[in-house]
Amino acid sequence: MSEEKRSLTKKNEDFVFRFKKIILQNSKLSTEKIEEIIAEIEDELRVAQKSGQTAAQLFGTPTQAAQKYLDPKQTAKRMHEFKFWTLALDTTLVIFMLFAVVFGFTLFFSKNGNNQGGGIVSLILIALLGGTIYTGVMLKVTPNPKAAQKQEAKWIRWAYLLGAVVAWIVGFTVLGLLPQSLNPTLPPVVYLALAILAFVAFRWNRQRFGLKGGFFAISQLAQQARLDEARNKK
Repeated sequence: MSEEKRSLTKKNEDFVFRFKKIILQNSKLSTEKIEEIIAEIEDELRVAQKSGQTAAQLFGTPTQAAQKYLDPKQTAKRMHEFKFWTLALDTTLVIFMLFAVVFGFTLFFSKNGNNQGGGIVSLILIALLGGTIYTGVMLKVTPNPKAAQKQEAKWIRWAYLLGAVVAWIVGFTVLGLLPQSLNPTLPPVVYLALAILAFVAFRWNRQRFGLKGGFFAISQLAQQARLDEARNKK
């Protein structure tokens, strides 16, 4: 066991140490079960660190990683266990927040206080387009361990990804050309207020459906799915 632990990076060893401490202090699990959980976490970290992924990218904080073991109501869902629209809404809200902030600050510093392409219609459609396309492609190109069918060849996955990027760029460009009458520009403070409201909705969606991770939860879920695939091939 000590030799296996030495194969972890120092940061990952520290993550495991803090994770184990939280489990021991708060869990009623047996010693054998805790050791089994620790071994599972270490195995995932050893596979992940080969590709440069950190413990934080995979599990969040040690407290977040321990939560699914401490609270039986919490489940660590895998990517393909979530509904499409749950993930799409999460991604859409993130894109909406980011662009709302960008639009707001851009208009603050705009000379005439107006910015074609920075209208409310563009903002909504950019977020919807980006959120649904990105989610759809990530679900398509990320391996699903429970799927019975064979995974597509790598070049097909890249084709999906390239097609999504092209579609998003074309859509972004077209939306930026909408006339002011169809795409009114709102005051900067309104965009910033919308960003705050989107963040509230973002947090609600995360808590309601058990999504965890950084801003783009789907990216972390995809990393976990690839990690699971690599571990299953061993």
